[in-house]
Amino acid sequence: MKPAEFHYRIPWRAAGSRPGSHRGRYSGSGQLFRHLAPLAAHPDPRRLDLRASFTDPFETWRVRLYEQRSAIPVYAVVDLSGSMAFPGANPKMAVLADFIEGLAASVYRSGDTLGIVAAADRVRQEFYLPPSRQPGAAFRWAERLRRFRPQGIGCHGLGRAGRFLPGSRGLLFLLSDFHFPLTLVREIMAGLVRHDVVPVVLWDENEALPQARGLARLADLEGGGDRLLLLRPALRERLAANLRQRRERLIALFRQCGREPLILPEGFDADRITRYFLRSP
Repeated sequence: MKPAEFHYRIPWRAAGSRPGSHRGRYSGSGQLFRHLAPLAAHPDPRRLDLRASFTDPFETWRVRLYEQRSAIPVYAVVDLSGSMAFPGANPKMAVLADFIEGLAASVYRSGDTLGIVAAADRVRQEFYLPPSRQPGAAFRWAERLRRFRPQGIGCHGLGRAGRFLPGSRGLLFLLSDFHFPLTLVREIMAGLVRHDVVPVVLWDENEALPQARGLARLADLEGGGDRLLLLRPALRERLAANLRQRRERLIALFRQCGREPLILPEGFDADRITRYFLRSP
């Protein structure tokens, strides 16, 4: 089945010299007028502007320069910690794989490159995918991910993912459920600061609160073991309030870092991702 593509865009000008689909910093073979320049500085008589040349008080031949649209590097940093093994209504490994396939198809259509880094307590080098313009490599990566079952404890490896990425600024998708301390979230965002980071939050409504009432055994997928709780109405209400408060703080943290989070509560949704970028400035 063909992956569902989505449209993404950036609010900054690309610095790459390779032609692409994003607004760039340099002049070239584009269609968006940039400015007039002397013919001596840009010797291309095909772009002569006769009206501007004849009306120039210094009698200088003028040529029209256009903005070249450029390609950008796109990166995906993927959380493979234990909490990402939650099955739920939409298993997170399947959601991640669907997202990567859709991203690879979208990047290929835009003429960009895609690189992937995966981490849990450490960077998983066996899942490292160097930047490439060929979507087939990312499709094979996604198939491996569908068969993978996360077991790592902790997410500190995400903070070191930036060391495995090229230095050129790119659009970076940080995919995680962010079930770890907010101080670590801030450290991870700081480690990726040279890129335009889009936090992709993978939440499942079934992991918010247990559906059972009375005695229930809760499992901590990050290595905390099981715990038996008596789910009284007051306790459920307190857990729900704590969950809402944490989510509000997490969203506020991302906004402080300069990006609204992209929340996917019901699995991969290409239309929802496109709408996210259309709303972005």
